[in-house]
Amino acid sequence: MGDLTGRRAFITGSSSGIGAESARRLAAAGAAIILHGRDEAKLAKVEEEFRQSGADVASVLGPLDNIDQARAIAQQALAIGPIDILLNNAGGSVSGGDTGFFQSGPEIWLRCYEANMLSAVTMTHAIAPGMIERGWGRIIQIASGIVDNPIPTIPDYKAAKAALVAFTTSLAVELGGSGVTANVISPGFIANEGLKAWLMSAAPANGWGESWEEIELNAGREVWPALVSRLGRTADIARAVMFLAATDADYVTGAHLRIDGGLALKK
Repeated sequence: MGDLTGRRAFITGSSSGIGAESARRLAAAGAAIILHGRDEAKLAKVEEEFRQSGADVASVLGPLDNIDQARAIAQQALAIGPIDILLNNAGGSVSGGDTGFFQSGPEIWLRCYEANMLSAVTMTHAIAPGMIERGWGRIIQIASGIVDNPIPTIPDYKAAKAALVAFTTSLAVELGGSGVTANVISPGFIANEGLKAWLMSAAPANGWGESWEEIELNAGREVWPALVSRLGRTADIARAVMFLAATDADYVTGAHLRIDGGLALKK
């Protein structure tokens, strides 16, 4: 899908999950990698894995919860070298998975917007000018399947991710003709460590079964029914990241890719 030798990719939130798997794909294509996370031990473990595989890897440590923190992380990453591929993957719910609309006040919404939307804006403002100057770059955002499939909880998170989609399309227009593309991916429900642990713990009370295969099928059918009868994998999203980051993906910009097993179409 394209040789990325000579390119450098910076992946926020890459000490686990989608970020780490996307970094592995980009490294396998020859890109130098800058990892990022807020847990020093987890980040060091992933960095060592990359070193053992022969990848050109470095890492930056710290939170992205507000503009100043995000700006500092961006500068640390740029100090390592020019960045050609930016994957804004870090983020998450601030209020908690079961929080309803009236349980999350404006302060929560602001914190969630800073962590998910403004962190990506700050990274882009810092890193995109170098891409434009060199005439090549890829900016990829990770949004969420709930953008097109609203759920009754975490409205602050849904709104922040919807803003990220709108930001990306505006960015693509701004970057037109520069050689830099901007695209966004909305994953469905991904069976990462946290989600798997929650489903396993909730399975007995809900009668979802005992084995992971049973739990995945039954929980997916009852909680997040999609057209594909399984939850997503981090590799599903990483393949899409690799497609958008590839050298020959220069005709794809302003796209919103739903990698959700058909969740948004299920009635």
